[in-house]
Amino acid sequence: MPLSEYEQRVLAEMEQQLSSDDPKLVTSLAAPAAPRRGRIALGILVGLVGLAVLVVGMTVSMIWLSLVGFAIMFVGGYVALSAPKAPGVPAAPKSPGPSRGRGGFTQRFEDRWNERRGD
Repeated sequence: MPLSEYEQRVLAEMEQQLSSDDPKLVTSLAAPAAPRRGRIALGILVGLVGLAVLVVGMTVSMIWLSLVGFAIMFVGGYVALSAPKAPGVPAAPKSPGPSRGRGGFTQRFEDRWNERRGD
């Protein structure tokens, strides 16, 4: 079911308000960059090395070596699946934190909602 014009307008206002209140959140929710082939290949290679270390550790009954191999495999998976940071994207300015007072986002939204309803 499509949104009505009123619902679309309210949603657009909420989006605009959120982007002005918390630009860091908007930046983090933007579409992530896809991992590059080089990172995927490196991650797979590191994962295979970790698997080899794990198998060797199990073969010679050295549990600590197996745990190291597992940790290496984990790092390889993280490298393969993580997206690189986009160069040239400035960090969002630090905000002092969410406002807990009367002027907070939620309170302003509730006030606006009540105005439209006539309360």
